[in-house]
Amino acid sequence: MTRAESARRNTKARERRSRQLVVSAITGMYQDEFKKPTGKWNIKALSDFTHLHRDTVSKHLRIYEEK
Repeated sequence: MTRAESARRNTKARERRSRQLVVSAITGMYQDEFKKPTGKWNIKALSDFTHLHRDTVSKHLRIYEEK
């Protein structure tokens, strides 16, 4: 396996893991804590909870809501 192939594999694994973190946070027991009074997701609270960057959380929320 070349270095580039290894990097691609690691990137896909990191993306899969971060998607799983976001989805489990918004579908878990404490999902109400991550909602604003307007009904939108509180991206800052989700990013603090999952220890992911807010852009990553926004990306995975957008993908989840499209499905």
